Amino acid sequence: MLAESLLQTLQQVRHRLRRPVLRRVIGASVLILSFGYLGRILARNWSDLVAHDWQIDYGLAVPAFACYSLALGSAVLGWTLIVRRLTPSTRLRKHLKYYTYTNLLKHLPAPLLDVFGRAYLYEQEGVGKSTMVTVSLLEWAVLILSGLVVYSLTSPFLPLSPPWGAPWIPLGLLVVGAVLIQPKTLRAVLGLVGREDLLVSFNYGDLLGWLAVYSVVWTVGGVVLHLGINSIHPLPWELLPAVVGIWAISGLVPTLMLVTPVGLGLKEVTLSVLLGHLIPLPVAVIVALLMRVVLILFEIVWGLIGLNL
Repeated sequence: MLAESLLQTLQQVRHRLRRPVLRRVIGASVLILSFGYLGRILARNWSDLVAHDWQIDYGLAVPAFACYSLALGSAVLGWTLIVRRLTPSTRLRKHLKYYTYTNLLKHLPAPLLDVFGRAYLYEQEGVGKSTMVTVSLLEWAVLILSGLVVYSLTSPFLPLSPPWGAPWIPLGLLVVGAVLIQPKTLRAVLGLVGREDLLVSFNYGDLLGWLAVYSVVWTVGGVVLHLGINSIHPLPWELLPAVVGIWAISGLVPTLMLVTPVGLGLKEVTLSVLLGHLIPLPVAVIVALLMRVVLILFEIVWGLIGLNL
C-alpha cells in the first residue's frame, strides 16, 4: 500500500540520517554553506553594522506574537479540516495540542520528525500511522500550493529582476501542482495500490477551502516578518505585499525539500538575499536570524500552552 510504503521509506531515510557519520557530514555541509554565507556578509559589513544606529522597538513583539498566534490558529484550522475530512474526527483541542507539539520538532536536526510525531500522537486516538503519513503529505502539498498562490498574487510587487519577479513562474508551478493534487489524480494513484478509500471524500471544494486557509497562514506570516523588520529598521507599510511575497518564497524553499530539516539555514539564506532588495543586506541577515529566534520562542510559548490542553 502506498501510505505504508511511504512510511517505510521515510523511516529508512530517518534511520540512515541518524547514523552519526552521515548525519554529521550532511549537517556540517549545509550549516557551513548556509551560515558561512551569512557570516561572510556580516564580516564584510561589520563596520557598517557597528556604526548603525540600532533602535530596537520591543513594543512590536506584542503585535508580532498576536499575528503569529493568528497564523498558528489558521494552520491548526487547516490541519483540522484535512484530518476531519480524511479520518475519524477528534476534538479541536487535541489538534491544537498535537500541532503545537510537532511544530517544535521541525527545529531539531533530523528530517521528518514532525511527521513521525503526528503519526505517533494520532495513533493514540485510533488513527493508523500510514493514514497520518498520507494526511501529512497531503498537507505538505496544500502548503506548497497555497504558498504558490500567495507568491503569484504578490509577484507584481516583488523587487526581483526578471524572470523571478514575473507572475507566470508561480502561476505555471501552481497549474502543474493543481493538476497533480487534484482528487481524481490522487484517487487514481491510491487506487493502483489499494488505498483509494483514504481520499474518497476529498473534492475540489475541500481543496479550495484548504488553499484559502493556508494562504492566510502565509500572508499573516508575512505581516510578522514586516513587524520584525520594523523592530530594528524602518520599512513602509506600502511594501507589505513585497514582504509577504518574500516570506512565501523563503518558506517554500525549505518546505519543498521534504527530507531536509528547516533548521539548517536554508530559509535564513533565502530570506536574507530577498530582503536585501528592500533593506541593507547585512541588516537583512540580522532580520533573518532574528526571525528564527523569535519564531522558536513563540512556538515554545504555544507548546507550553499546549501542555494544559
